[in-house]
Amino acid sequence: MPRSIPLGRAWLLGLLVSAVYVLAQLTAGTSWTLFPDSYRYARAAEESLGADRDEAHRIALSAFCASRAAEAARHEKLDPLAAEDRPDATAAKSEAACLERWSDAPDITTGDSRYQSIFSSRPGYPLLAAPFVGALGVLDGMRALGLLLAVGGSLTVCGLLRGAGLSTAAAVAGQIAFLVSPLGWWSLQALSEGLVTVCALGAVWGGVLMARDGRAAGAALFVGSLAVCTVTRYSTALVLAALIAAAASVSWLLRRSRADLLLAGVATGCAAAVALTMNLLGLPSSEVTLQDTFTRHFRAPEVPDPWARLVDLDLTYWSHWIGEQAAMPFFLVATVLALWVLLRRGGVLGPLACAMMLTGAAQIAAHPLVQEADRLGVLMWIPVTLGIALITEAVRDFPSLPFDRTVRVPASTVEPYRANTTDPR
Repeated sequence: MPRSIPLGRAWLLGLLVSAVYVLAQLTAGTSWTLFPDSYRYARAAEESLGADRDEAHRIALSAFCASRAAEAARHEKLDPLAAEDRPDATAAKSEAACLERWSDAPDITTGDSRYQSIFSSRPGYPLLAAPFVGALGVLDGMRALGLLLAVGGSLTVCGLLRGAGLSTAAAVAGQIAFLVSPLGWWSLQALSEGLVTVCALGAVWGGVLMARDGRAAGAALFVGSLAVCTVTRYSTALVLAALIAAAASVSWLLRRSRADLLLAGVATGCAAAVALTMNLLGLPSSEVTLQDTFTRHFRAPEVPDPWARLVDLDLTYWSHWIGEQAAMPFFLVATVLALWVLLRRGGVLGPLACAMMLTGAAQIAAHPLVQEADRLGVLMWIPVTLGIALITEAVRDFPSLPFDRTVRVPASTVEPYRANTTDPR
């Protein structure tokens, strides 16, 4: 059996990977920019720092317009048929036009109270961003937070894989897979996806600890992760908890593992708690978000049949998605392979990965818009990230098995698999 690297040295290697990633982001140039939602998060962060609504709007709008103008200038440099204006002149014109358009408006999309309630009910990310915005300003602060969340998510992957009993090589492979996938890219942006991703990975880590006899610590991490996810994006927390409960229940029926039963119970309790919180606080429901979709942010009258329209839109979107996968099936093939490895060799990681995959798909199904799908479905990449780590573990162990082709899986990963391990070591 190859000698493993001590845990302290494993974390040092993970920090080294993180440092290289941050250095690359800061020195190699970036297409990082503020999105319309970023403007609202920045405005909420400024309000939490004490600014009134008008001042917060002005500060957030100034940063948003400057960011979009810089993006326009970058595109100008790449356009061989662009006008003769210098890129800095193009940026100045773009920024001035943006400020002129929105300076007297209550919001860059709409001031409708129904639309605003969707964001005011999700204070987690703006509250986290507030110290960074207060110390560094909107642009630098939100970019620094994005780097922190991307690095934090990658280290969480590394930690949970080590917690599952995998080697340092496998854990770092999973960390790198996270950073180079859409998970890393969307975590880097000035959006709530980074914090939601860290929360989802924290729930996975909690499930792993519960499976390895760390029941109190695992349950605390699992519940805490879902609690932070609830104040960040409660709809995701509800779907995530419900799907983890369902996946763990099915796994328990098949394997009769006490770890699966415990995970199913804790996840069910969390889902019920999130649903009760939504009801007691009167948070915007899926009906409100559907009306937002089909009225173009409440600019048009409400539609009488939002659910029927959603079904039609889903049929159209998923047909388009299947066509895309048929033409370029990298994601589909990688996901199928990863889920096969995770369900066969990953222990509790298997049902957790399935829940992550289905959560991302459910978020797309709730808002099946092509321009939003990559962002909303980013959790669908978690199985690929974890699967790459398990494949790395298999490749690492293969040379040490000269007499058979059975892949050695750490016995401590999940209790029921100990009896099925053929390797006497």
